[in-house]
Amino acid sequence: MDTGDVEVTSADIARIAGVKPTAVSNWRRRHDDFPRPVGGTDRSPRFDLAQVEHWLSAHRGAPTIDPDQRLWQAVDSLRSTAPAESALAWVGTLLLHLHRHHAPPAARNTDPRALFEAARTGFTASLAAAGLEHLAGPDAPPGTHLPALADAAVRAAAGSSPAQAFERLLERLDQRAPSGSHTLPPALADLMVRLAGPAVGDGALADPACGRGELLLAAGRAGRSPLHGQDRDAPSARLTALRAGFAGLLDRRLTLNVGDALRSPAPTPDGADAVLCAPPFGERNWGAEELVEDERWVYGVPPRLESDLAWVQHCLSLARPGGAVVMVMPPGAAARPSGRRIRREMLRAGVFRAVISLPPGLAAHYAVPLQLWVLRRPEPGRAPAPVLLADTSPHAPGDPADEASVSALVDRLWKGFLDDPAAAAEPGVSRAVDVLDLLDEDVDLTPRPRLPVPRAADVDLESFARDRRRVEASLRALRTLVPRPPEEEALPEPTRMVTLAELARAGSVTIRRPAARRGDQGRGTGGPRIEARVISGEDVALGRPASGREEVDADPMRNPPVQEGDVLIPAVAARPVARVAAETDAGAYPGPGLYVVRTNPGAVDPWFLAGFVTSTAESRTTARAGSSMRGGLRVDPARMRLPVLPVQEQQRHGEMFRQVARFREALHELDALGQGLADRGVDLIAGRWTPGHAAP
Repeated sequence: MDTGDVEVTSADIARIAGVKPTAVSNWRRRHDDFPRPVGGTDRSPRFDLAQVEHWLSAHRGAPTIDPDQRLWQAVDSLRSTAPAESALAWVGTLLLHLHRHHAPPAARNTDPRALFEAARTGFTASLAAAGLEHLAGPDAPPGTHLPALADAAVRAAAGSSPAQAFERLLERLDQRAPSGSHTLPPALADLMVRLAGPAVGDGALADPACGRGELLLAAGRAGRSPLHGQDRDAPSARLTALRAGFAGLLDRRLTLNVGDALRSPAPTPDGADAVLCAPPFGERNWGAEELVEDERWVYGVPPRLESDLAWVQHCLSLARPGGAVVMVMPPGAAARPSGRRIRREMLRAGVFRAVISLPPGLAAHYAVPLQLWVLRRPEPGRAPAPVLLADTSPHAPGDPADEASVSALVDRLWKGFLDDPAAAAEPGVSRAVDVLDLLDEDVDLTPRPRLPVPRAADVDLESFARDRRRVEASLRALRTLVPRPPEEEALPEPTRMVTLAELARAGSVTIRRPAARRGDQGRGTGGPRIEARVISGEDVALGRPASGREEVDADPMRNPPVQEGDVLIPAVAARPVARVAAETDAGAYPGPGLYVVRTNPGAVDPWFLAGFVTSTAESRTTARAGSSMRGGLRVDPARMRLPVLPVQEQQRHGEMFRQVARFREALHELDALGQGLADRGVDLIAGRWTPGHAAP
């Protein structure tokens, strides 16, 4: 097969060769035979993968490119001509064909178009046999990309297995642009199936927001059937069908409907035995006004800002009486005042069985501690039972929280609770609470505040001693970072002061203004949009990493992501603040209230710029030019000034500024460690007198 038409960036080449991106820039300058760009822009050129592979083999003795990397590059090359979901569907169709016919190596000698046509025909026939013909398509990838795409798929299938190659491709895409609340670890999906309990009756299981089908696949692995899925996104439903094909579920009773489950719910005949769901969180346009009279709102009409509780009541409506409902929920749904009326009615009806807090970052790409809600559709005449409240977050700072250990803990707590709710009390971890005790003014179902206080046991003393050692080590390291006064020396006189606006006109820097309003970037442009990390001006002012996620314009020309070395300047702060973007910031998109200044390193050193413009003298200049806003200073980087110095001199002083920045970061870290140690010390002392403990 012809393997051309796969394009890679400099960063991709660096990953393939195992070097830093600067090395690729050096190769381009030093080697006349380095491949010429075939696309992209001057700032972000793209190269032909086959030419790059040949050059690396000749000059670097580089091994053959990893099959997964090659497949990823083939898919990534299509992003300018097709949506990511279409590219995934094309690759998945090819890989499913290879999976069914067990002949990846032989396929390399097959005409790419004939191979894809056979794969498409076979998948379409499978969909028709399963009653899912509405999920067929798209027809075929662009002809120029088909040979490279087919070759990469065959190589990846031969390297491991077609099914594993497709799953790794999905994981890689989610790392770059997470698909939303449906992206769950398989271990968590399996846990939710177990929490739903054994199948009763025909064992039907439904997921009204199935996304790419992780929960349906987990139910299939557990032998549940039939399976009913629905999602508003047709490409996601198509990917679910592909994954079901790999798992052998298309031959079983599987239905997949496309549509908004709140506005146009797909029916589940006779009710589902169990409902699993990871709904989209915090939606505003979910149909509150048009659904105000909907018969599903048994426990109260959800307010416009309570879409999460709308999804809960919809899932309960799909279950038969006595049927289980297990959902991934945001923590706010258990505590927001706007939802307490609905939570109160659900408690009185005996809907709640358990609320389980997960460790931050365990589910999908969320940094917040999501919750598992285990619910039951009430049966007539059945009294409300106690509710299990559990918190699976590690109690010692720095302790890992992996999927396997959390799943094992939840399994143990749930089994113990079902065997004997009275014995479910475990200090700091779990407790069975009577419904009447939860019906207070706030109806806050957040587990941690209602759990028994952990005892001051030996393990606490050990973790306290470990934290104390960390603070002592941080204090010792801090001493080495204390800034020293510059050495006395003759300094070159700057010829003049120049503003960043003047440097921008000269091409030495570019200044990117912040978006006028959150979420406005790229709307109406018709360009691709992805959900991604967003770093705001507040993040930079507080010295924290990117804290938000939202949908952003993915066009690299209109909305380039932050690069390592960019200078980030909040538009509003108590005093001018500037941070040089580190590796952890790279890839995030600038959010509201954040200027991004990108320098030409040959003319302006970023550390020199960041340090000098935030000095006291320049802060006063900026203060005179800016305007007060809500107790902060509105900053305009274009008016910030730099002395005109040779770049070597800038770099020397920039390194001094970098040392001061490291000192500041160490101070922040020490403050966090010290506050945590102080809190643990107080708890350790007070815990000796908690109920159930003997006085010393």
